[in-house]
Amino acid sequence: MAPPSTSIEHLLVPLKTLNGLLEHFQTSLSTTSDLKSGDEPPNALSVLHDSSSLLRAQITKLSLLLLNKPFTPSAIVSVIISINGEILPGLMAADELCQSPSYSHILHKEIRTQLQDLVEGLVGLVCQVPKDESGMRSLDAKREGILKSTGQVWQTCDRLIKVAGMGIVGLAVENAEAYHALVKDAVDELEEWDPDDEDIDPFGGSSDSGSNSDGTASHPPKEPVLKVTKGEIPNRDTGEIERVALDSLQITDMHVVKVATLKTLKLIRMLYPALMKRRISKFLPFARISSISSRPPVAQIEILDQLMQHLRQFSEETDEIAAAVYGRDSAEVERKIQNLKALAERSIGAVKNDWANKEDEFTVWSTQWIQRVNESMVGPRS
Repeated sequence: MAPPSTSIEHLLVPLKTLNGLLEHFQTSLSTTSDLKSGDEPPNALSVLHDSSSLLRAQITKLSLLLLNKPFTPSAIVSVIISINGEILPGLMAADELCQSPSYSHILHKEIRTQLQDLVEGLVGLVCQVPKDESGMRSLDAKREGILKSTGQVWQTCDRLIKVAGMGIVGLAVENAEAYHALVKDAVDELEEWDPDDEDIDPFGGSSDSGSNSDGTASHPPKEPVLKVTKGEIPNRDTGEIERVALDSLQITDMHVVKVATLKTLKLIRMLYPALMKRRISKFLPFARISSISSRPPVAQIEILDQLMQHLRQFSEETDEIAAAVYGRDSAEVERKIQNLKALAERSIGAVKNDWANKEDEFTVWSTQWIQRVNESMVGPRS
């Protein structure tokens, strides 16, 4: 076999092939394909791990070849041929295999998101490869772009390798911990909020400055709240006295709403560690080293996906409830708290028994938890 030519013209065909593969990959990542029946497919996570590892190594070579002199087209051709021949087809196969319900929605969604970022980084890096003598002379000016795209590819390859190793259970625990952290933050912020202080913005600002950053007035200053003590009649008209009385009653009500809301949200916060310990971490593990025959039943995969959706919804509902409290909208708080109750019952109902459909400690605990949630659902005063 003749040695590869050092001419830059020999880069053009492999580059064209690579660009065509990347374009096809980008299109396939936005669609869903029907899996063909036939022989038992390989473990998609194993394919994903191996292809991502190989790509990271080849991209490191490509980056060094672009950044260092002398420029050697023949070495770059070898790298691109390797990417075209086995790495990109492997990643595309992994994405297609992960569309099977056996791999779960959460896993496929994470893999597809990372693959989209990966392709974006690859496109950015391939654009830096010179196609003529002029491009070779301008490589120094492309250094920043080469490093940025290389870093993006490295980051996504590292993430894909990690996800393949974690598998379904590891990713589910990671997501649950992230949702749990959001709920904890929302509860902590609500605990610190004082309904009596109308000038404090719970989202980090201050509403009493009355000016923009340049010192100009942004809105007229708020009129001081009229304080009424027993036996004292303010020198205001009757309408003003009624307004102050209503404001005072609303503040008192918001204290009640805050306490009742926190009671419920703390119970939601308590649910996450229990579910992670007793249900998610007990799910049948499946990762890159697992055999295809050890994949969990599709019915259980669907239950896990549903549970993860509920945990995400808990975090979103918690944020919306807190926003309604800050907005002093007690009716909206009550409505959303009732929605939270219904969501809590649905989330527990599907996983009350263990994955073998037997009762355990969580079965008893969850029954008591639902009872406490129902007891906490005391709506604000009308």
